Amino acid sequence: PPRPTPFRPTPSKPSSPTFGRPKTPTRPTFPSPTGPLSPTARSPFNPNPSFKPLSPTGAPQTRSGGGGWRSKAKHFAAGAAIGTVATVAAGYFFYGGRHSGPYCRGQDEARFGSGRCPRGTSSTAHACKSNIPLCPIPEGVRKNWNLGKDAPPNVNLAFDNSVCSVVALPAKTDESATDKASAPAPGATNATVPDAVTNSTATNSTVDGIVGQSGLDSCVRSIIASGGCDSYSAGNLFLYDEDAGKCGCCSSSQVTTIKSFASVVYSYSPADLKEAPKHCISGSTMYYPNASGGPDVTTKCECGACTTCGAGAPRNMDWSGPFVVPDAAGSISGGAKTQPEYDPVDTCLCNNATAGVCESQSAAPPPSAAAGVGAHSSNLVVLSSAIVFLLHFLKRG
Repeated sequence: PPRPTPFRPTPSKPSSPTFGRPKTPTRPTFPSPTGPLSPTARSPFNPNPSFKPLSPTGAPQTRSGGGGWRSKAKHFAAGAAIGTVATVAAGYFFYGGRHSGPYCRGQDEARFGSGRCPRGTSSTAHACKSNIPLCPIPEGVRKNWNLGKDAPPNVNLAFDNSVCSVVALPAKTDESATDKASAPAPGATNATVPDAVTNSTATNSTVDGIVGQSGLDSCVRSIIASGGCDSYSAGNLFLYDEDAGKCGCCSSSQVTTIKSFASVVYSYSPADLKEAPKHCISGSTMYYPNASGGPDVTTKCECGACTTCGAGAPRNMDWSGPFVVPDAAGSISGGAKTQPEYDPVDTCLCNNATAGVCESQSAAPPPSAAAGVGAHSSNLVVLSSAIVFLLHFLKRG
């Protein structure tokens, strides 16, 4: 009889078992007034910029109207010519509150191309692109921060592209009482910030580092100087029309929607900060209320190139600066709130190497673990082949 062909096992490729392999970490849930929400939920309480809700025109949907920070460049159709495209550099954001403007509520061309929507830019040299880089605010600025009762109010959106019946403001007299020049903050001594802090009066004119102008802040100061709006309507409603330059308190809470985004109904409330903020956005120009009174002043937020940015975590941003508000001011309270008082955003601290949350990074098995898995898999295959061959040999015998 023919001799049986001896069995020769064919070595197979080592497999990679999934047990014991580290998984890509997922972000934990984030808090909201209704309870914890999924990290991929589109919500104003989600600190991930990719999941922030936007208005129908694509504008930031925050209380102050500011924000919209993006780590990538923006391309938009500019002008009437077909095919004309303009580009906005990465790290852009929109100023909020009294330093925003009605045109910020419009389409891309209104927000980016009108020159009537104040916009700033952050540095972008850090590795974790999903986090907004932060610099420390110089102590000289913090010591001169207006935390008194005369601090300028918080300004929030009430109704986009709307008008109301307006109560005329008193005729202007001498503006020097309300628009007096603010004293510059003294030089900073911290080695991580510039030796000198340069301030300029933040008026309706062009400010270095800010693209676009609006007269909203001037309108707010005129209203406060004339006695405010609390005696006319609930919520201190007022109108500002950028094109017509119309500014005044709403005589009632009734508003009418129009097609133009040049007109917005806002509301204001007393400033609520009890201590000066500690961080601003790296590379930006920051507005802040100076203790000497008058219009807000500006200062550059700088602390080097910020190639290293750590301690990543959500922090609450006031886009009227912009600056990070203390946790107590930005805490979630009241189950009926649909929007946070301040915008929770993913941030990191420049020149800090501490590990933290970074949405743009994912984990991979360390090289030593990968090598270990491969070695054990290969040994298992060789051992299995030897056992099969031995059993076949014994069967023949």
